[in-house]
Amino acid sequence: MIKKDENINQLQNDLQECMKELSLMKGILPKVSQERDFMWEEVKNYSEKNMLLNSEVNTLKKKVETLDEDILMKEGQITILKDSIGKPFDLLASPDSTREFLLE
Repeated sequence: MIKKDENINQLQNDLQECMKELSLMKGILPKVSQERDFMWEEVKNYSEKNMLLNSEVNTLKKKVETLDEDILMKEGQITILKDSIGKPFDLLASPDSTREFLLE
């Protein structure tokens, strides 16, 4: 009989400890839930910012490609101009071609 009473007392003590822990957890739960909701909003905001930044990166990549193409074209034009320096310049209005035109 004494052992049963001891077991009952031990179970009651365990129950009281569990009730204290449960009360403590009930107090913490709203704070944790609030923090979770706040973090979820931050995740959504960062996700949106990330999407916008990725779009901007793609736009800038296209602009860089266009500028690279422009550079190549300008370099080609410069090369053509450099190659033409020192060579006779022959257009319809040049004196040589005008004489040839008049002779025909």
